Amino acid sequence: MKDLLKIALVLALAFASTFLLIQGTGLVTEEGVRAFLAEAHTIHPGWFVLLVILLLVVDLLIAVPTMATILLAGYFLGPVLGGAAAATGLMLLGTLGYGLGFRFGRPILGRLFKDEARLAGIEAAFARNDLLVLFVCQALPILPELSCTLAGVARMRFARFLLGYGVGVVPFAFIVAWGGSASTASDPWPAIYTGIGVSAALLLAWRVMNRKAAH
Repeated sequence: MKDLLKIALVLALAFASTFLLIQGTGLVTEEGVRAFLAEAHTIHPGWFVLLVILLLVVDLLIAVPTMATILLAGYFLGPVLGGAAAATGLMLLGTLGYGLGFRFGRPILGRLFKDEARLAGIEAAFARNDLLVLFVCQALPILPELSCTLAGVARMRFARFLLGYGVGVVPFAFIVAWGGSASTASDPWPAIYTGIGVSAALLLAWRVMNRKAAH
């Protein structure tokens, strides 16, 4: 378990460094994404869908405000198309993170931990709560990228990864998109309530999961 926490810390620092860099430089902000998507809405809806997907996938490497992006996707595209675009982007992000962890994680771990038994212990530690972690990974910033990459590093079966991650993020995408679609410029409260409610529910699930894991 200590080895798994060590790896998680290294990965979290790597993802956090990009988050802090982007936030510090102001290259990507919630207001900027909102203005960018609003301007992009003038193009064909198909291109707008691709733009939403791209923004969410890029979140693996740089900090993109996920909740705001999905809310705006729902606002401009509607709950179904906006939710589908967001779900596709999140699934691609997760799959890419898994692939990077699967392809490059093990060789790096081999240099850090020469003992095969320790590598097996890392995989076993993640496997004990892998589905629960993936279910609620949208609860905190950086956690989605971290959990997907760890799933690849720990050699989680891809079908199991898709199940755990998809069950969590697909409903999340459609619920948040619905909140955006129900809002207007004069009445943003549906989006606000949705953002608060979804975040609170995921944080509660994360706390419950951590308490169970501790026992």
